[in-house]
Amino acid sequence: MANISFEQSPEARRGRQGGLEYSLYFALIFTISLLPALVRMAVPKRGEKRRFFVTHARQMAREVTPMIFSV
Repeated sequence: MANISFEQSPEARRGRQGGLEYSLYFALIFTISLLPALVRMAVPKRGEKRRFFVTHARQMAREVTPMIFSV
């Protein structure tokens, strides 16, 4: 049998440990980042590809939320 294990970053593990609190912060940051992501999709920087604004907002929330929990 193959032993398949997935290594997770400390941020991902910390997110699961936070549970409800982490989810609330993630939802709040995701909601706040929707408007800037929408603007960035409408007016991209030169040479930058357009990305769907929800994808960009989710990425921003994934980057910022672990930073809050690391403090």
